[in-house]
Amino acid sequence: MDVVESLRVTDSPLLVTHRHADRDTLGSAIGLRELLGRGTICTPDGVARPAKSLLEMFDINPVAHPSAVTHDTVVVLDAPSTERIAPVDPAAPILIDHHEWGNLASKATASLVDTDAGATAELIVRLADTADWELSPGAALPLLVGLLDDTRFLMETAPRSVTAAVDLVGALGDRSADLPPLLDRSPAPGEQSARALGTLRATGYRAGDLFVAVTHVGGYETAAAHALRDAEIDLTVVCSEQADGLRVTARASEAFVERQSLGSDVLPALADEFGGDGGGHEGAGVADLHEVPVDTVEAFLIAHLESELGLTFATVG
Repeated sequence: MDVVESLRVTDSPLLVTHRHADRDTLGSAIGLRELLGRGTICTPDGVARPAKSLLEMFDINPVAHPSAVTHDTVVVLDAPSTERIAPVDPAAPILIDHHEWGNLASKATASLVDTDAGATAELIVRLADTADWELSPGAALPLLVGLLDDTRFLMETAPRSVTAAVDLVGALGDRSADLPPLLDRSPAPGEQSARALGTLRATGYRAGDLFVAVTHVGGYETAAAHALRDAEIDLTVVCSEQADGLRVTARASEAFVERQSLGSDVLPALADEFGGDGGGHEGAGVADLHEVPVDTVEAFLIAHLESELGLTFATVG
């Protein structure tokens, strides 16, 4: 059964976001719920600060675990693996995602996975078109927020994503005035500190024309990673200690991903070595590892890159 038919026959779907839900995963869940006219949203491990305005705008009180509500189907949005939605562990989910494939794909009864899509929200637009579901203003608004946020306002995207964004803008109707506050990109108080500390603490490595930087922060890992990428570092790796282990956030340039994919090569290698889960896209991803010192991860990463790329990295300092 395909995704559209699977969604049509469900009476009480549970729409599951990835842990620490961002605007794309949450916007996709809200948009799909609006299209279906039913469903409960589940956000394991809560919602990231920038996405919380979506909950407020749509007056949503998500559940944290499937046991909190009766449901007949689990729909996983924007997450390739069970680690990314823990403690949720569905036996036979419907999967809609744009990351490199993880273990959820083999468990899914129906799936739409396209790693070339700019955001999972774009895939929901595609489903709506296939199913001939009307893109109401209430569905278009959260989907547009998710698409614009995950593509950095269409800076990192393909023409198909732009077309989806145009369709969503055209469907906003009287909800257009609600868009700006949902896309507020004002940095949280800790983001500026993370950008600065991540840069100051970074250890740099160079091999030929490739530059790698590894650093650690207390939070806002993505902000720190973007700060280093903005400085044209080819691979930025930001570690952050969590209550249950170590989170590794990585971003890479096109020059790097021509040689190695973060989502299918580098981050899974870290997970295989230290336990946990790692994945994402070619140029962006996250690994949630078991407890391990940052120095140990850094040493393994550089050794792994040297082995895989046939290069020898020297410390830059």
